[in-house]
Amino acid sequence: MAHRRTLTAVAGFVVAGLALAGCASGDSGASEDSGGTNDGPVELEFWAWGSNVDKRVAEWNEQNPDIQVNISAPAGGADFPVKVLSAVRAGEGPDMAQAEFTQLPTYVSAGVVADVESVRDEMEAAFSETTLDTVTFDDTIFGIPQDLGPALFVYRTDLFGQLGIEPAETWGDFRALAEQVRSLPGDHYLANFSALDADLFMGLALQNGAQWWEFADGEWKVDIDDDASAEVLEYWQGLIDDDLISTYPSGSPEFIEATASGKVLGQIAGAWAPGPLLNQYPDTVGLWAAAQIPQWEAGELKTFARGGSADIILADSEHYDESVEFLTWLNVSDEGAEGLVGINKFTAALHGQEIDRPAPDLIPEDDTYWPTAAESASGLQSVQWGPNTQVAFTALNDALGNAIETGDWSTVLSTVQTTVEGDLD
Repeated sequence: MAHRRTLTAVAGFVVAGLALAGCASGDSGASEDSGGTNDGPVELEFWAWGSNVDKRVAEWNEQNPDIQVNISAPAGGADFPVKVLSAVRAGEGPDMAQAEFTQLPTYVSAGVVADVESVRDEMEAAFSETTLDTVTFDDTIFGIPQDLGPALFVYRTDLFGQLGIEPAETWGDFRALAEQVRSLPGDHYLANFSALDADLFMGLALQNGAQWWEFADGEWKVDIDDDASAEVLEYWQGLIDDDLISTYPSGSPEFIEATASGKVLGQIAGAWAPGPLLNQYPDTVGLWAAAQIPQWEAGELKTFARGGSADIILADSEHYDESVEFLTWLNVSDEGAEGLVGINKFTAALHGQEIDRPAPDLIPEDDTYWPTAAESASGLQSVQWGPNTQVAFTALNDALGNAIETGDWSTVLSTVQTTVEGDLD
């Protein structure tokens, strides 16, 4: 029988008003019966928001009449884990659920996830060590990675050409380039820094060596107010204080107009960027490209992911083996990786990243985009997200917004550190 266990590490914090301690199931309590009955196929409930994943589920169902998967999306964004944990608490949880990497620790700390050590060998062969680190807690794997959003600097090639500039290789070069851009005609900015992009700042700190959470010996430790993060904060404060980058709120009409008009030349985004950019700016087809994000040291490649998710098996599922079989097919197998690429996912599986695929519709003639994304993925830094990442996001957004408004950046990190630590008490 496959190996299963759950991990309960934190019982005191609250996510969106839901007391996770009340959701914790401790020992999995799942039935050791790996199959259904003689009355028909095993039916698995899979809660997932990923676009077009239903097409992969339909393919599985056609090939596997004895194991049928029902997929649904009962919520999205920050509401999704609340919905899942509420259902688990009521004894009505699904067999499987999609989990953003930043949300996975919430489930693990609540003790509602079965481990997937039963397929460790397959996963170690399919995923990079840094990707597996993201789903590993106390040396135990609790999720099967699905997709990644390795960071890229996505920029307007037409405007870069008109201005006679090239993407920066280092953060020192980036500042010099930002100064050059501001001195050229057109009132352009090289990039934008939004107080609403907490995940971007966290990624930039990670690139510089920060590790905001650590799980060891059954306890979470928080280290947000550290030297690596302070260096990143000081860097971006300098750019903002000197009016070298814009500070439009993400998604605001001002930011959309600035991007559409070419006032803002580029942005740090995940590999998924071409889709949203095409939807938002259809008149800019063919006018974009991607480069690696700047590095602190020339010749290095240290990157981070802007987004990404894994699939988990809920500890109370009575169909652990069938769930493992399906999720392994979906995310780890050759057929699964090809299928995810076919629905426009940047796969967490290394062999999926190597599959030839058409250029994004946004830049249909650019055959370098996906190889550039794969190169970025090769430089991803290991990260341990915390069980209250959303609390950190909110606190950081508030602190950065206040700093941009008042010009006082001195308490940004200490404020977030205190908030996150207090939430864990």
